[in-house]
Amino acid sequence: MTMTKRFEAIRIIGFLLALLYITSLAFYALYIPVASFRLHAALLMVLLALLFVATLGIYGRRRPARYALIGGNVLLGAYTLGLAFAYPRVVSWWIAVGALAFGVYFCSRDVRAYFGTPVRKGRSILVIDDDEILIRTVRTILTAHGYTVAAAHKGEDGLHIAKHQRPDLILLDVILPGIKGREVCRRLKSDKLTKHIPVIFLTAKDSQDDIEAEMQAGGEAHLTKPVNRESLLLTVQGVIKG
Repeated sequence: MTMTKRFEAIRIIGFLLALLYITSLAFYALYIPVASFRLHAALLMVLLALLFVATLGIYGRRRPARYALIGGNVLLGAYTLGLAFAYPRVVSWWIAVGALAFGVYFCSRDVRAYFGTPVRKGRSILVIDDDEILIRTVRTILTAHGYTVAAAHKGEDGLHIAKHQRPDLILLDVILPGIKGREVCRRLKSDKLTKHIPVIFLTAKDSQDDIEAEMQAGGEAHLTKPVNRESLLLTVQGVIKG
């Protein structure tokens, strides 16, 4: 799965969680009149309301929202675990397990990459592509966010620059004059000086077979031309931070 699709999955999960939290909140509101469960119902409603608000922060990629989702789910899981034994007809232990699982999920690498952190100054990226317009577009986007961008129009030139400059990441086209992109990637990964450099394929070829071939050649992720600003930034940041 490409980084862009992983990020889209995070948004979908956030939407489904928002529905789950608001539905659960409405459910426990029904137990407010029950004296023996009133306090527990009120506390659960507060936790669920906070988690619902936190899910809205997913779409703005706000880091405090991720921290709230981690902490809120851990608290919800721990609290409902005890309630599941005391009130098994009202609180299922599956709620506790699910909440704790989502607490762990929001600590995962993909989620951290999605919410992102400020780019460390000096991160360098090499773009290997024979399309000068694309290079200019990518350079404009990346330099505006603190990256240093070098470019090569041929595979041979890209290999030379990568070996001598050791960029933090390489954006690589598949169709190039001379050595093709996948072969460039294989050579990068077979050289001890460049094998650690992550490669993102940036190409118009987007079939599943093409993407699998790119990953087999050593690619970390795939982006489809024409380049989308948000997808480019999210994928680059995710691969570099990963």
